Amino acid sequence: MVHEVGSFEAKTRLAELLRLAERGDEIVVLRRGIRVAVIVGSSRYDELVRPAQKDWRQSMREHLASGPRIGRAEFDDIMRESKEGRS
Repeated sequence: MVHEVGSFEAKTRLAELLRLAERGDEIVVLRRGIRVAVIVGSSRYDELVRPAQKDWRQSMREHLASGPRIGRAEFDDIMRESKEGRS
């Protein structure tokens, strides 16, 4: 269930709103009628955030796997040139 509350009401009823969020409800906090925040429970937060983190990591793995492979000697040359360029 979604609840809408003003910012002053949210401050006054914070403990109650946190219980509702923990139960699975979503609390939309409004300031002068404009949505400024949403309070959700930690399990809902995890549902919203973790897929994005997982997708980012998977995308990075795929990107790295598709890149060119270099040998140890070539890697050493790149590192040496990099260090020499900083001096």
